Amino acid sequence: MSTVDSAHPVAAISADTRDASVSSRAGYLPIPLNHIPLNTLNQISVYLKARLGTEPAEDAGEKYSLYSSGVVPFTEADRTRLRQNRVRFIYIRTADQPKLQRQLEACLATMAADRKTPSEEAAALVYETSFELMNEVLSDPTLSLSSDSVRNVCQAVSALVINHRGAFSHLFNAARHDFYTATHLVNVATWMVPIAYEMGYRDDEELTRIGQAGLLHDLGKVRIAPEIIGKTGKLTDEEFTEMRQHAQFGYDIIKSAGWTDELICAVAQQHHERQDGSGYPGKLTGDQIHVVSRICAVADSFDAMTALRPYKDRALTVPEAMAILQSETPDKYDPNVVAALVRLIDPAAASAKEGSSEVERRAQPRFAFQVLARVFLLTTSPLGPQEHSGFVAVTRDLSRIGLGLNTPRPLEQGQAIRVYLKVRAPGREYLDGVVARCRNLEDGSFEVGVQFVAESAELTNTRAGGDHR
Repeated sequence: MSTVDSAHPVAAISADTRDASVSSRAGYLPIPLNHIPLNTLNQISVYLKARLGTEPAEDAGEKYSLYSSGVVPFTEADRTRLRQNRVRFIYIRTADQPKLQRQLEACLATMAADRKTPSEEAAALVYETSFELMNEVLSDPTLSLSSDSVRNVCQAVSALVINHRGAFSHLFNAARHDFYTATHLVNVATWMVPIAYEMGYRDDEELTRIGQAGLLHDLGKVRIAPEIIGKTGKLTDEEFTEMRQHAQFGYDIIKSAGWTDELICAVAQQHHERQDGSGYPGKLTGDQIHVVSRICAVADSFDAMTALRPYKDRALTVPEAMAILQSETPDKYDPNVVAALVRLIDPAAASAKEGSSEVERRAQPRFAFQVLARVFLLTTSPLGPQEHSGFVAVTRDLSRIGLGLNTPRPLEQGQAIRVYLKVRAPGREYLDGVVARCRNLEDGSFEVGVQFVAESAELTNTRAGGDHR
């Protein structure tokens, strides 16, 4: 059975994932009313949802009515009127999502530069728009690189950092920590720009180019075999040799797309170079490495250590990762770059901890992990587990031992289930688990905690530190 296909809304813009699974099946995408810049809805029809009856989240229980056609602009007066009627989400057709994404990218820098926009809201919008874009770039690098999209979102990152004090903390808190390449590219890019700003870079154009370099630094991985990218164990010498080629592949892809900016090209090629010459592909040392490549090397390694990856036992904590970076400086990393990150990370980590006391208390850290999934109930038979009663759900978070879901129906504690993700887990098509808890959210959906069976848990076992692919 194939994994679940779905359009990802600018849920992106942090739309309520409990609602997203139902509306996306009906051909509509939820957009948070409070936060969407209204000019991104230009020539896009807006719909409202009415829930019919009490049936739990079947398409028959949802009706979407036209509120304003694309011909008539959706205005601030419309937003105020809907707010007064306690409307939290508006909806657009799935087919209009690409247009919304492009219009959002085009106006993002202006919104990010506006100091009246709450910093946290601006950072979340910039981060999620960048994430949507990088999913597109990885699907078709040549076509995507020929547009202005990468530059547009990086202008927004630059505007955010220049105009909002503490932007790094908000970008750090908005970051995801899963094992997907798009996540890594966005994390590195949105951290490189504030690091550069902390080091004294002030020119908007230069900061935009630094962001572009970060978004594209690992683009060469699209030419590496997926089984190597997602391998859970140690790479063989042959596999590691192939993996190392991604730096040159990235440089080649960017060049072939017509990009001539040597800063961006250098970062793609040099981000695994190290101060003492122990890196690759050129074994460059010290000042032979472009200074922005040195910034990327620190951000890249920091994200590799603190994110959940298929090849590590666990993700390192922020203090553990910073201790490794500092212990390997100046041998491998530029002291000026690491010092800038230290100055930024302390308040960012403190801010993250204030908002995540529940997470900190968990025996197994959980990581934000929001994709659509298809869930099946399992029963036993002489032929092995049998799947029944499939339905769409939305993942919430992931740990080494379990998965959080928002589902349109209640599940009994102890029920065995099988989860097919929109994106396959490395080396496996599905995850098996047992329902550990189910809580009614009183909005037609349910919060479900799943404990993996041993075989699925092995997929998230990862080896900490060291192997920064």
